[in-house]
Amino acid sequence: MPKYPRNHVDVEYYVPGRKRRVAGSTKPTSDFLVMIHQQHPTATIRQMYAIITDRSQWLPNPEAIAVLEAHISAGYGGYIPDWR
Repeated sequence: MPKYPRNHVDVEYYVPGRKRRVAGSTKPTSDFLVMIHQQHPTATIRQMYAIITDRSQWLPNPEAIAVLEAHISAGYGGYIPDWR
């Protein structure tokens, strides 16, 4: 198994107007967020956070929740992502 740097992530998330990444995750978490976005294409980051944290719909995914929390703390909770 290869050794990765300490803060290695497969996917990095950026927001408009910033050059530094807001969050990072693994590829399966990215695929999960894309799947949620495809089911709810007009949902904002806050609405996606509410969907993911609703235990009657999904099992909790801490990494996906952390990505969405990073976007919200950066001030982009009302932003509709363009994840594909």
